Amino acid sequence: MDGLRRRGVVPDSVEGVERLLKSQRATQDDLSSDLVKMASILKKNTLAFGDLIEKDKTVVDEASEILGGNVTHMNAHGSRLDKYRKRSWGTTGMTWMMVLVVVSVFFIMVMFMRIAPKRY
Repeated sequence: MDGLRRRGVVPDSVEGVERLLKSQRATQDDLSSDLVKMASILKKNTLAFGDLIEKDKTVVDEASEILGGNVTHMNAHGSRLDKYRKRSWGTTGMTWMMVLVVVSVFFIMVMFMRIAPKRY
């Protein structure tokens, strides 16, 4: 069982205690160095993540500005289209009314020709 510590087992001699302390110090040093490495990696990843978030924030801000401009343009064009639609509906209505008058006059003429007697 050299190098391994079991719970409840106490070394008999001074050399055993020194070996146990030496192995525990080595284990503690290894764990400390691993924690330092992990902390540095975590710090590096956190800084990289922060940079990515800043870049994404600028992209989102630019997109927001562009969309704001698009909204104003769409509102302006929407009002222009609404005016055009109102004007064009008036001319379309007049066109359909004229077609209806012409068709009505045609049917009245046909009915008049059928009802009226022929004179030679």
